[in-house]
Amino acid sequence: MIDLTPFAAQGRFILGGSERWLRDLSDGHRAMEPIRGVKTAGWLVGHLAVTGDFGRRICGLKPMCPKEWRALFNPGSHPSPDESVYPPMDELRDMLRTVYRDLFASGPLAGHDTLELPNPFTPAISAFPTSGDFAAYLMTGHLGHHCGQLASWHASAGLSRGDDPT
Repeated sequence: MIDLTPFAAQGRFILGGSERWLRDLSDGHRAMEPIRGVKTAGWLVGHLAVTGDFGRRICGLKPMCPKEWRALFNPGSHPSPDESVYPPMDELRDMLRTVYRDLFASGPLAGHDTLELPNPFTPAISAFPTSGDFAAYLMTGHLGHHCGQLASWHASAGLSRGDDPT
């Protein structure tokens, strides 16, 4: 059986290091594409919230994100150039933090039977055959990938480097 505890610790570290890229985002950044083809900040933050929530769901927990967010942010969705389709940035950012705090705390408590179920995200089942395998990926690799995109977005948008630790 997979133990999600070390993955949760890694995820906490990744998200903690990414706070500098989250804290100065505003509503005006939700649909901003600083370089053609770069995902928008609104989409990135919303996507992380819904995919982290999916990680919670495959660990047997009830969803936190509004169901309507799935159409906006699920895999296969695309950033909108219309910022009004997105919730306010404060709401997106707060949901991302809330979802991952709970995933990191509650995911490792999921039962063996739950974590050994087949991965319900079938496009990734060959790489991550069980729910536990996929939850571990969502806590680490997936989170790190999109936080890296957010760091690139931040630099492309000409915002501060985020070095200030406050």
